[in-house]
Amino acid sequence: MVIRFNLRLRAVSLFTIGQGVPDVLGADVVFSKKMKITAYVNGEAQTQYVVYVPGSSFKGAWRTATSRIAESYGFESCGEIDPERISDAHRNLGRTCDVCMLFGQPGSPFDASKVWVGDFEPVGETPTDIVVRVSLDDKTQTAREGALYSMEHVLPGAEFLGEVRVLDEAKNLLPLLMLGLAELRTGVLGRRSLVDIRLEDNGLLNGLVGSEWLPLLEGLRKWLWEGVVET
Repeated sequence: MVIRFNLRLRAVSLFTIGQGVPDVLGADVVFSKKMKITAYVNGEAQTQYVVYVPGSSFKGAWRTATSRIAESYGFESCGEIDPERISDAHRNLGRTCDVCMLFGQPGSPFDASKVWVGDFEPVGETPTDIVVRVSLDDKTQTAREGALYSMEHVLPGAEFLGEVRVLDEAKNLLPLLMLGLAELRTGVLGRRSLVDIRLEDNGLLNGLVGSEWLPLLEGLRKWLWEGVVET
């Protein structure tokens, strides 16, 4: 059995998740885009590039947030990303930690991820804007003279929708997965962007977790920042 639900993302601040490869618009950091077929004319596909949030990028941020919050709620996290250090941590723990049980262990075919995250597609029109920023010195946290760069953002209020699948064998760790979501929407995603996250499961997960976790699910089914931050 595979547990399926959707997540909806909403930009609270200017939102960028992308790479430093200049495009024809001249931005130094561009939002992730992929080609999409919009129509067929005389048998030929008409395409355009559209913004999206890569599922792999979101999953990486989700894993980090889950690892950060795990031990506060009685779950185990090795807190490592290097394969050798992960193996050492699990050896000391005597088992695979809960976070790696969910998201997988690099280099180990026997500990594959139990969570699949699809790409997040834009909902409706998603205009972008290019903002020029000043680079900061890491040591002094002051502006570097003449060090300007441009970054492409989607605007606050932009929404993206994506699907998540969880293998049934990881059902007992669904609470940890949801705690990671709650943690992620109070942090940053992509290029230091604040993004709200809403769970869309039609109540499915209610029957898969203990009653003590129901308030968490109800909270995740509502926007956290709506009415708090203007979008």
